[in-house]
Amino acid sequence: MSTDSQPDDTIAQAIISGSTYERLRYERHSYLRQTVPRTLALQSALLGALALLLPIYGLYPDSTAAFLPSIDPGVASPKVLLLGLFGGFLQLFGATLLVGSVLYRVRLAPLTERQAHAALNAEDFARYVGLGTGGLAIVLSLCLFAVGLGGGDAVSAYIASTGRNPFVDSGFGLSVATVSLLAFVASVTVFYASRYLLVHLALFHRSNE
Repeated sequence: MSTDSQPDDTIAQAIISGSTYERLRYERHSYLRQTVPRTLALQSALLGALALLLPIYGLYPDSTAAFLPSIDPGVASPKVLLLGLFGGFLQLFGATLLVGSVLYRVRLAPLTERQAHAALNAEDFARYVGLGTGGLAIVLSLCLFAVGLGGGDAVSAYIASTGRNPFVDSGFGLSVATVSLLAFVASVTVFYASRYLLVHLALFHRSNE
C-alpha cells in the first residue's frame, strides 16, 4: 500500500473508532492539528532554541560591547531579552493548557460532543498561543540577538534603521544567563511531558479498544 493512503487510513480509523474527540479533531479545520505530544515536542524545541541566547551573547565581538549593558551574560539584561522571555512564558502557558486538556479527556472519557469540543478549543488556543505567538517571539528575539554577532557596524546599522538600540538595559534585572538556564530547564521538562503523554495516551487508547 502506498504511503499516500496512510493519512486517509488514519482519518478513517479515527472516525470508526467511536471516539468523539478523534472524530471531531479530524473534522475541524485547523492549521495546527498536531497531536498533543507532538505539539509539546515542538514547544520543547522552541524553548531549547531560546536557551541559545547565552552562547550567542558569549560570541559577540569586542566591537559590539559599546552597545551592550554589560559584556558579562550573567549580569547583562538587554531589553530584547524580554521578547524571548515573553515567548518562553507563552510556551509554558500553552504546554500547561495542553497537558490539562489531556488529563481532562482521560478523566472524563468517553467524552460527549460538547466536552470534546471544549477540549479541542482549549488545545487549538494553546497551539496558537504557544507555537504561534510564542514561537514568533522566540524567533524574533534570536534574530535580534544575532545582529550583535555582526559587530558594532551591524548594530549601528540596525539602530540607524529603527531608531532603537535593542541591547539597552531592560531594568528588570533578569540576565541572559538566567533566562537561558530557565529556558533549558523548561525545554527538558516539556520534552519529558510530551514523552509521558505519548505513552500514557497509547495505553489509554489500547485499554479502550
